[in-house]
Amino acid sequence: MKKKKIFFSSALSISLLGAVVVPSVICASSDVSDSAFTSSIATKNAGKSTISDQVITPQKSRDVFDDIFDKKDPVSRFVLDPGYGHLEIFVKNRGGSTITFSLVHTDSGKQYIVKTIGAHKKLFWDSVNSFSQGLRSGNYEIQWRANGDIVHVTTWGVSGTDSADTSTMATQDAGKTTTGDHVITPQKIGNTFGSKVQGGATVQSAFEVPKAYGHVKVTLKNRSGYPVRVSLVHNDSGKEYISGTRIALGSSITWRSTDEGYTDGLRSGSYTLQWRGGDYDVNAEFDGICGSSSVDIR
Repeated sequence: MKKKKIFFSSALSISLLGAVVVPSVICASSDVSDSAFTSSIATKNAGKSTISDQVITPQKSRDVFDDIFDKKDPVSRFVLDPGYGHLEIFVKNRGGSTITFSLVHTDSGKQYIVKTIGAHKKLFWDSVNSFSQGLRSGNYEIQWRANGDIVHVTTWGVSGTDSADTSTMATQDAGKTTTGDHVITPQKIGNTFGSKVQGGATVQSAFEVPKAYGHVKVTLKNRSGYPVRVSLVHNDSGKEYISGTRIALGSSITWRSTDEGYTDGLRSGSYTLQWRGGDYDVNAEFDGICGSSSVDIR
């Protein structure tokens, strides 16, 4: 019995000695202990969590669905989480028939809206205009119909914590990816581009699409007092992505690769924009962005 007590006492002494030695070793590894520095870090990182060396901030808007359909009577299904009841929906009808869609809260059966989109037309719907307090949380369905015809539609939806989150989501979501309930920055933008276009009746301008950044948005602006027509061609393959699209005097259009059905993005390489003013000189400009995902170009 005495031997056991002596062993326990020795082990306890070693343990206590270790408790004293370890902090001194840790302190020795740091030359400076600055309370102002740690306070600054705490302030900067307040409300944030980290994954590896990335800082994650709480997300104010969330992608809830992103669908492309080419079939009869498709359905989009998504969930609105509590606190994210402000919803914006984008729809592009790529077909020749009028599309009707209805938004239904499937948990309660409540139908919020019924909308129609003409052939080759687009629609933005923001819940704040009709439901200023937001929609209820839970499961939703959007039923798409085209009077018995095949539905050709590109559509996506984003929910936000308040109306400002959805109305400004194009700015907020550019350059971001999501993980669960968080937005991780920095997002990957391949490049931005743009230029004024002036000269004769036919003028060409160019831009590059880097590899792995094939999601492209380009805004084309006609600054002249006459209509112009614009084409977009991939130089290496000769593929034409925009074919003589007419832009009215003083008007502009925004072309997105995802809206045109290129869900995997455009091929990399150099592109040429050709502007034709007919009997008049071209006076225009353009700007654009290449992103690694469809979210980057909204």
